[in-house]
Amino acid sequence: MKSSGAQNISEVEKIWYYVMSILYRAGNRAVRIPSSYELAKEFKLARSTVRIALEKLTREGYLITRRGTGTYTNPKQSVCSETPRKPLIGLMLLSGNLFFYPTDLQNELECFFGEFKKTNWNFRLLTQRMDSPEEVRTILANSYLDGLITFGSPSFIPATATEILPTVHMVYPEDGVTTVYPSYRNMLPKLLELTGRDKDILIWSAAAENAKENFIFRDWTHPGLQIHCNREAPSFHATESEQLLAEEFSDRCPDWFVLHPTLLNPIRKAVIARYGEARARRSLWLFTGEPAGDRNWPCYFLQADRHAEIRKALEYLKRKLSGDPGPYPSFCVDAHLIREYDHNNP
Repeated sequence: MKSSGAQNISEVEKIWYYVMSILYRAGNRAVRIPSSYELAKEFKLARSTVRIALEKLTREGYLITRRGTGTYTNPKQSVCSETPRKPLIGLMLLSGNLFFYPTDLQNELECFFGEFKKTNWNFRLLTQRMDSPEEVRTILANSYLDGLITFGSPSFIPATATEILPTVHMVYPEDGVTTVYPSYRNMLPKLLELTGRDKDILIWSAAAENAKENFIFRDWTHPGLQIHCNREAPSFHATESEQLLAEEFSDRCPDWFVLHPTLLNPIRKAVIARYGEARARRSLWLFTGEPAGDRNWPCYFLQADRHAEIRKALEYLKRKLSGDPGPYPSFCVDAHLIREYDHNNP
């Protein structure tokens, strides 16, 4: 018997999305929706659950009941009155239901919605967590989207979504998925120049050996580079993690560090504890996310034009929505090196 609150909320939500999708496509027309019996049979739900959802939508004014004929969408409460209807595109950040959006993701959203406004589409931010391909299929089946953009999501999400609807993935390259991502291939000469030598350079990456983030080293082919990736992906806030870092830095202090700025403090602490602050400062600290925001530490920020990436993703999605079979090769936007801190002017 289906009686848990979590289940009922999920089931009611399915009916809510279904009705809202009809409203979205109906525009100013009143469209009859199936009966509670028909909906219960289609969604494999109890009729009582369906009635709860329909009664709530009626109270909110999205549905109206006409005696003797059935229940209809209310054209006065239409969520979309454009003719023809605009495509509805989903945007998914990472794995879905984030508890909050930190500054770096707020900046990403600002870029996305700045470019979205230039399209003739409507957008929905997907906030349901997807932890398996089955959950991806279930959630997308009940989202009624025309297309999807995934941003930094685990591999199985864009891979599964591609089977269901037009999808473009961003941040990391993914096999079998249309992808737009930054390229770091052109900045190696500049980094070698900053280092002052072109051999015996030890690079330490905060990403685990099999992590997608390590694609940035794919084009850094140079005989003088020794790239060492983190052995695993621990929580960098735990004491055990600091011990692990200290072990990894026990033989030699890396010349370059490549990491997200949120990892600066624990890694810096481990390096200073082993080699001292002066040596730690002589290393080249490279950040692959938002600028570090620490004016007291020397660092550089690897940044591609996110707006250019989003525009290309939207271009690919537009072609897919038009039925264009492609091909859709992975598209790279060259990253640039930005100095986050001036050693001579702290």
